[in-house]
Amino acid sequence: MTQPLRILLIDDNRSDRLLVLRELKREFDQLDVQQINSSGEFSRAIRAGNFDAVVTDFQLRWTTGLDILETVRQHYPRCPVVMFTNTGTEEVAVEAMKLGLDDYILKEPNRYIRVPTAVRIALERRQVQQRAALLEIRLQGLLNQVKIGIFRSSSEGILLEANRAFLELLGAESLAQASELNLIDTRHYYSLLIDLPPPQQQEQEVQLHRSDGTEFWALLTTTLNTVEGITVIDGLLEDITERKQGEVALQELNATLEARVQKRTAELEAVNQDLEEFTYSISHDLRAPLRAIQGFAQILLEDIGPSLDASNSECLHRILANTKQLNTLITDLLAYSRMRRVEVALESVNLSVALTDVLATLKPELQERQAQITLEEPLPMVRANAPMLNQVLINLLLNAVKFVANGVQPQVRVWAVENRPNEATGEPSTIRLYLEDNGIGIASEHQQQIFSPFARLHSEADYPGTGIGLAIARKGIERMGGQIGVESQLGQGSRFWIELPAGKP
Repeated sequence: MTQPLRILLIDDNRSDRLLVLRELKREFDQLDVQQINSSGEFSRAIRAGNFDAVVTDFQLRWTTGLDILETVRQHYPRCPVVMFTNTGTEEVAVEAMKLGLDDYILKEPNRYIRVPTAVRIALERRQVQQRAALLEIRLQGLLNQVKIGIFRSSSEGILLEANRAFLELLGAESLAQASELNLIDTRHYYSLLIDLPPPQQQEQEVQLHRSDGTEFWALLTTTLNTVEGITVIDGLLEDITERKQGEVALQELNATLEARVQKRTAELEAVNQDLEEFTYSISHDLRAPLRAIQGFAQILLEDIGPSLDASNSECLHRILANTKQLNTLITDLLAYSRMRRVEVALESVNLSVALTDVLATLKPELQERQAQITLEEPLPMVRANAPMLNQVLINLLLNAVKFVANGVQPQVRVWAVENRPNEATGEPSTIRLYLEDNGIGIASEHQQQIFSPFARLHSEADYPGTGIGLAIARKGIERMGGQIGVESQLGQGSRFWIELPAGKP
């Protein structure tokens, strides 16, 4: 059941009290009106506090409406008070409003009806204010639980509001201390925000000082807002000192690792250089005695070969075969070393001309294997070193016609595609040359391995070779600023490709 509205009606004039009471009963269904006509009655009512609103005259025999108002405000600050009088003045009305009067109504015949309306409005206003006060208390409690500092400042740099975390971050006991020590210069951030387009918000990492002088890093988010026509700065402040320290430590670690990597790289390059020079020297020095062995073995074969028995004849042929194989290995080693050592001068090279020269060089080997090579003309220009490009193409073509199944005629198709990058990037066009064969193919797990020196996927008996050919091709393409790769499936042939910058016609 709804509680009745309890009203103190204070007036010396009984007729006026009755008229006001009549209008109040018309407005409110459930009403409990306590009529006050003396100081004693008023004092008892104040002590009891059993009322929700007060309606009072100004001029009373035993006091004034202002005294009534002050007494009510002193004991019950939130209780609505409406003054209904015909003896007050404008000055009285102003003074009463300053003291917190909710409404001031002149006591005239046609204005009695306004009293209940004024009471209702005053009660509703008090309820709104009470809810707002409770909401503010809850909100402040919630803000104080947040670990991120929250604050509001005027454009002049005066801190207006803040939660507990904000003060703790700055080591301040109060907003006044934080403002006095200028622990956060909001005027500076206002100057940064004022010229920004909506929503006039900025996030930055800043270094601030606490009240004890210690420094800390913070992530500061500021927003320019307008509250009741006044420009304010709303901000969030988060301590990121640990994160910044971690970043510094990571940077130092990266710098240390980078220095170690550079040192190790330099050491490896020096070792590689020594190994290359050693390989070149050994390979070069082996050629003379190898030629002597090969030459004397050939002389023996020609002079006494017919008179040798089968066992000795086989040994002599093995000597010649092994010296030939070793000579091929030395030649490949020198070619690989040369790829790494020689200066590379790049120029525009016609792929059609280069492949024609290579096919002429390989004519005996291609005829021996009955290989069919198809060039899809026209082939474009590339930027390359002509001798080095020829060596790469020789190795790729020999590789394509060698690794075929028994009884299969080698077939190689050669064509080129121009890759035009986005003009906005400013990168030059490239040419990708494809060599597609009908060979035995390469399993995906071995497709990177085959470009390493001495990488072999098959026995010497099945597919003779040194295992350096593709390594030479890779090194040559890389020295010319290009790329090399393969697309293949086991048993379905291979498609090798090289990619070089486009040349000028």
